[in-house]
Amino acid sequence: MRAGLLRTAPLLALLALAPRTGSAVDPAPPTSSGSTPPSSADLVPARFAPDTARLVPPGAMEMGVFAPLRWGVAERLELSAYPLWFLAFPNAALRVGWGRALGLELASDHALGYPTPLMRLLSREGTGGIVPSDVTYPQIVAFGNHLLATRELPGGHLLSGRVGGTLARNLTAWDGPKSWSQVEWHYAWPRMAAWFTGWSLDGGLAAQGPIAGPIGYRLTLDGFWFPGLKGDRAVEWSAVAAWRPRPGFELHAGATWSWARFPYGTRTSVPLPLADAVWAF
Repeated sequence: MRAGLLRTAPLLALLALAPRTGSAVDPAPPTSSGSTPPSSADLVPARFAPDTARLVPPGAMEMGVFAPLRWGVAERLELSAYPLWFLAFPNAALRVGWGRALGLELASDHALGYPTPLMRLLSREGTGGIVPSDVTYPQIVAFGNHLLATRELPGGHLLSGRVGGTLARNLTAWDGPKSWSQVEWHYAWPRMAAWFTGWSLDGGLAAQGPIAGPIGYRLTLDGFWFPGLKGDRAVEWSAVAAWRPRPGFELHAGATWSWARFPYGTRTSVPLPLADAVWAF
């Protein structure tokens, strides 16, 4: 069991671009409804709401053990990165708040990642290796772009949607057939697809809000489509509870599942536990 866990641990780094857990949101100021054009004056900041179109308040920061470091640069701009994986998987993301239109809060995410150092570290024999040791990954740059829309429901509940995709460019050639370098694992398979095909699409729904007192919930459903591979789609879902004992700290606990089509057939994963601690300051 211990050896299996050690072998699985590096896969966590591949989840860096996955949607992260959230919780009950801070009370939002009233906003006007209608089909007015987007305006920065309609932006509603919020803490602990990474899967929504809301940004961290200007000058504020959030950081989790596994969740990204998020920094509110300005009213309409947020920068984020995953410090835990940064040396092995350089990454950065920009969120732009566009305001409100048709009763929806709108934002866009633009993420840049360089996975080559991580994958070369994982090209090894024995514990920690997930691809053959004689495989050398090319220089890969991945660029993800997504549009987010959020609607606040009565009681402080938020319903959000996300649609977009990932573009990838291989700056050097693959070392042998691409199939030698593919990692046919849940969660890794859809996120690595664009490295082999050049592009992939994904979208999802997320809901979060309060349950009672400091306890909140977080639900997600995500779909991936990546034509060009033998096994071209995946669906993931999760349920997470959040406890906020004080305004600037949250604990998350829950589980996630995955269904994916692989070259050898379709598979559904066992529940994967989710846990994190997030600080806001």
